[in-house]
Amino acid sequence: MRKIYLLVVLLAAILASCSTTQMVRPNIQYAVVIQDSFDRVWGPVVATLAEMALPIESIEKESGLVSTKFVTFASGILAQKEIDRIFQRPSVFLGTWSQGRYTLSIFVTSSGENTTKIKITTHIEAFEDNVTKSWHICYSKGVIEKQIFDSVRSKI
Repeated sequence: MRKIYLLVVLLAAILASCSTTQMVRPNIQYAVVIQDSFDRVWGPVVATLAEMALPIESIEKESGLVSTKFVTFASGILAQKEIDRIFQRPSVFLGTWSQGRYTLSIFVTSSGENTTKIKITTHIEAFEDNVTKSWHICYSKGVIEKQIFDSVRSKI
């Protein structure tokens, strides 16, 4: 009887130590201000998305919005390494991650005569295929956003 009691206490301690923790959103740059006109910034934004082969769902120059369809950036055996590079995955007890995908909404707005703001909203999901077998929303580490901002700056 004493062995069963010790086993139950040990199992409870292990399970308590494996509880999930709340994710903290990384502090990344989601927006940049460029000292140039809207018309001179819009073209490089669209060109960057084309170079990255991102499938555009909608593009509206008048409102300054470009949104993409889902892009799968990680799948298969090396998915977890690529997922860890791109975003912070949620804590799921015994979770394994087999796929990552994202969509982008890019807002280009004029902030003055020669000032334009680019804001990127990234929606990232990872597929957990061991416990929940479902998609989980994740936080970006800023890798995708930085790549886009750097590319746009280099084209202006």
